[in-house]
Formats: sequence, structure tokens, C-alpha cells
Amino acid sequence: MNKSLFVITSLVLFVVGLLLILNSVSWGHEAANGYLQSQGGSMDTAQFVIVLQEYINTYRWIGGILAVISGLGFIKAIELR
Repeated sequence: MNKSLFVITSLVLFVVGLLLILNSVSWGHEAANGYLQSQGGSMDTAQFVIVLQEYINTYRWIGGILAVISGLGFIKAIELR
């Protein structure tokens, strides 16, 4: 793979990871509301809070993993130049 293409791809994936982390609360809330609606619109409050927290955590983990891996790839590609 071309080094400049790798650098650009790593940078774009890093930004996507940061966006996932920064928007995890709002996207997690939307996903939890979608889950609530799919369950008929009624759910115990404690159960909804757990679902909400897990959706938020999922977005944070995916964003964090993506940002770390692509950030390290970006740094390594810059070092090899």
C-alpha cells in the first residue's frame, strides 16, 4: 500500500474514532430509544438505564479501539517517512 494512502486512511479512521467517542452519549441514547420502541415502548427504568449505558459503552469502546489503532498506525507511518 502506498505510504501516503496509509497515512490518509489512518488519519481518517482516527477522526472517525474520535467522533464515535465524542458522540457516544447521543448515539447511545438514540440506539436505546430505538431498542425501547422495538420492545413495544415499555420497559423497567432500571433495565432501560442498563441498556442505555451499554449502548454508550459500545460506541466508546469501538471509537477508542479505532482511534488508538489508527493513531498508532499514523504515528508509525510518519516515523517511517
